[in-house]
Amino acid sequence: MVAITLLTIFVIGTIYFVQVTLSHIEESIPLRIVQYEQADDEVLHGFTRITHILDLAQLSNDQERADYLQSARDELKIVTEALENKRVQFGYDNLIGAAAMYGLLQPAFFDLAKWLDQGIGGLPVDDDVVVSILKSRAHVTLEEAQSLHDESYSIAIELLEKQAVKVSSLRGRIILVLIALAAIAGLLIYYMYHRSKASQALAQSELKHRRIYENATEGIFQVNNKGTFINCNPALASMLGYASPEELVKSVKSYAEEIYTCEKTAEKHLMLLSKGQFLIDELHQWRCLDGSLTWGALNAHAIFDKKGKVEYFEGTLTDMNARVQAEVNLRKAKEMAELANRAKSEFLANMSHELRTPLNAIIGFSEILQSEAFGALGHENYKDYSNDIHDAGKHLLEVINDVLDVAKIEAGQLQLSETSMDLSATVASCIRMLSVRAQNARVSLMPELPDHVPGFTGDETRIKQILVNLASNSIKFTNEGGRVAIGLKIREDGGITLYVSDTGIGIAEKDIPRVLDRFGQVQTSYARNNEGTGLGLTLVQMLVEVHGGTFKLESEVGVGTTCILEFPAERTIKLAKAV
Repeated sequence: MVAITLLTIFVIGTIYFVQVTLSHIEESIPLRIVQYEQADDEVLHGFTRITHILDLAQLSNDQERADYLQSARDELKIVTEALENKRVQFGYDNLIGAAAMYGLLQPAFFDLAKWLDQGIGGLPVDDDVVVSILKSRAHVTLEEAQSLHDESYSIAIELLEKQAVKVSSLRGRIILVLIALAAIAGLLIYYMYHRSKASQALAQSELKHRRIYENATEGIFQVNNKGTFINCNPALASMLGYASPEELVKSVKSYAEEIYTCEKTAEKHLMLLSKGQFLIDELHQWRCLDGSLTWGALNAHAIFDKKGKVEYFEGTLTDMNARVQAEVNLRKAKEMAELANRAKSEFLANMSHELRTPLNAIIGFSEILQSEAFGALGHENYKDYSNDIHDAGKHLLEVINDVLDVAKIEAGQLQLSETSMDLSATVASCIRMLSVRAQNARVSLMPELPDHVPGFTGDETRIKQILVNLASNSIKFTNEGGRVAIGLKIREDGGITLYVSDTGIGIAEKDIPRVLDRFGQVQTSYARNNEGTGLGLTLVQMLVEVHGGTFKLESEVGVGTTCILEFPAERTIKLAKAV
C-alpha cells in the first residue's frame, strides 16, 4: 500500500512537472516571430520582383518599357496589399522590428506607386531619369529591408537555439523521470510478486493449520465470558458426544453448567484465567451430551485485548479415559505384586528359625560322624557319606542365609548396626577368613590399602559379608597361580571406594547384566563345576544400596574382574575424629 501511494504521488508530480515545463517551452517558442519572418519573406520576395522588373524596364525602350512599368505597377499593388494585410494580421504596429520594416516599406511603396503613376518633376514615368530613380529607390529600400529582415531572422535563430537547449534539458529530465518510473515499477512488481508469494504462503499455512486443527486428536476450543463456545474442532465435539462442532456451539449455552461437573471448579478456573494464569493438565471428569462422564486433561489460557480486558479463553481438552483406566489397572497390579512379594518376603523372614534349626542339627550330627566321637563307623564309605552330608548342609545353609537376607532387605526388616569401623582391620579379617580357601585353590590373596585409612561408618558385619562374598567368587573363578586383591581408595570428594579384583576367567560384556540379575549365572564349563545360586552379587548390590552406595562390575574375558563399591562421603570419618 505504501509503495502504491508513493508511486501515485510520483506519477502525479511527474505529470505536473512535464505539463508546466511544456507550457514554458510553448510560451518561449518564437512562433509569432517565425510567422512574421515568413510574412516578411513574402513581401520582400514580391518587392524583389518589382526591382527586377524595374531593372528590365531601364534596359528596354518604348512599348517594352511601358509593359515592364505596367507590370511593376501591378506587382507593387499586390505587394502593397500584402503588406497591409500582414500589418493587420500580425499587428506590425506593436512590434519594434516589424514596425521598422513597415515604416521602411510603406513610404517606399507609396513613393514608387506615385512615381509610377505620375512621374517625377513633370517627367513622364518612362523617362530614363524617372526609371533610374525608381530603380535606385527600389534597390536602396530593398537593401535596407533585407538588412532589417536579416537582423530579425538572427533574433529568431537565437530564440530557437535557446528553445532547443530547453527541449534538450527537458528530454534529459524526462529520461531520468522515465528511468525512475521504470525503477519504481520494478520495485512495485517485486513488491507485488513477494506479496503474492507471501499471500500464497499464508494461505498454505492457514490451510495446514486448519487441517491440524480439524484433524487433531485433542479437543481444541474457544469460549467467551458469557459461557458459550465460539469455536471448537471435531475432536472436542466427538469427545463430548456431539455430532459436529456446529451442534456443540449451538447447543451449549453455559459450559460451566453443562460441561463442568462442579460449578466451583469452573469458577476457580475462570478466576485463574482472568488473572492471566495458565491451566496445565487439569485432570477432571467432564459431562457429555448424554449425561455420561469422561476423563479429560484441560489446558487453557486467556486472550487479552490491548486494554488488558479478557476477549475470550482458548485451550485443549485431552481424552484421558484410556490413561486413567490403565493407571488404575497398573496400580491394582502393582499393589497385588507388592502384596505377593511382601507376603513371600515376610514368609521367608519368618521361616528363618524353622529352616536354620534342622540344618544346624544336620551339620552338627554330620560333624560328629566325621570325627567318630562315639566310635568307628564301621565301613569306610560311611565317613565319606558323612562328609557329603556336612558339605551339602553347609552349602544349603549358605543358600538359605542368602535367600533370607535378600528377603529381609526386600521386606524392610534388615536393620543396620552402624558403628565407626576400621576398614583396614575389616579387610585384614576377611583375608584371614579366606586364606585357607585361597591356599587350597593356589591363588594369591592380598590387601591393597593406602598408608592412612580414614574411619568409616557402617555395619561391620554386612561390610565383611560383602567383601567375603566378592572375594570368595574371585577365588572360585581364578585359576591356579592367579591373584585376588581386596583394596581401598579415597576419592577426591572424600568418599571411600572398596574393590575386589582378580585375574580370573572374566565375564563377557554381554553377560554382565545376566550375572547381576537375581539367580543369574553364566553357563560355562567352569561355572558348572562351581556350586552357586546366583544370589551372591544380588545380595552385595542390595547391601551396598542399603549403605547408600553404588555397585559396579568391570570385567574382561581372560583378563579378570573388578567389583567396585562406592560409598558416599557422608560415611567417611575425618582422620582427626577417627583418632
